[in-house]
Amino acid sequence: MHKQRLLVVSALLAGATAPLQADDFNWDFYGKLDLQALYADADLLRYADKGWQIEAPFSRLGIKADQALTDDLKLIAVYEWQVNGLDDSNKGHRLGSRNTYIGIASKTYGELIFGKNDSKFKKSEGKIDLFNETLADMAQLTPGQDRLENIVSYQSPKLGLWQWSATYQTGASDETAGGYDWTLSYGDAAFKQAPYYFAYARANELNNISADRLLAHALLSESSLGTLSGGLMWQHSEHQTKPLRGNAWLAELQLKRDAIAYKLQYMQDHSRTRHSEEGNSWSVGADYSLSEDLTAYLLATRLDLQTQHDSAAALGVRWVF
Repeated sequence: MHKQRLLVVSALLAGATAPLQADDFNWDFYGKLDLQALYADADLLRYADKGWQIEAPFSRLGIKADQALTDDLKLIAVYEWQVNGLDDSNKGHRLGSRNTYIGIASKTYGELIFGKNDSKFKKSEGKIDLFNETLADMAQLTPGQDRLENIVSYQSPKLGLWQWSATYQTGASDETAGGYDWTLSYGDAAFKQAPYYFAYARANELNNISADRLLAHALLSESSLGTLSGGLMWQHSEHQTKPLRGNAWLAELQLKRDAIAYKLQYMQDHSRTRHSEEGNSWSVGADYSLSEDLTAYLLATRLDLQTQHDSAAALGVRWVF
């Protein structure tokens, strides 16, 4: 075992110290600009205040770079900033860091990174959350959707349609550290390699949450009406320092017809880890693709807790570049 470790370290050092060519270095700017007119009835919903407002939800700018070390190994780095939100809860820190990490990537052995990034438990959702990064996001009710600092993450190469990944949060963090997660998936969340995506994910004391997640997302039919897809997700969550636990369910349908995507999503959560009461939500919306990178959208959502409720509607334009 000791000799094997020496061989691995020697191979990495040899790759890192090999002569680097200027044309082996690549970098690029990327980002998302989302401008949204929003109205909320009350103050229950995260990412929004009561009344009318202009928001820039999860807008961001980043730079990514890679440097080839060998034919099959490269150094990768990402630095990203985001608009935290224009609501009152973020008035002291409108801007903040987002994904910030460095690592190595290999087509043969996978990707290993260290820094601040989404947990693999969060990424296990694939594209099942139709209202991701809006006030109708599944994170309104369900925990585990965390971006954590000082984590070590690994993602295997795809073995056919199978893929395995894991996260460990080191003790070098001012967050609750020391937890881990892992995910096993089959299929393709983007429906390019396969018309389905299945995943099981387990989080163990990661940011004070232990949870199990099981989901299925698939193309259901293609007809003259358009392309219909749907998904189901179940999650059991337990808080590690409070007596909070319970199950969550998410169900969604999306119909894509020409440039328009119609969306319907229902969610319930009984864990009380996001709100002090059990709750459920209904969300409806439509996206209109103006171009490959530019989308206009509208959405409406209602959050019902046991003794309180809130509803909101938004109209926006999203540019991804």
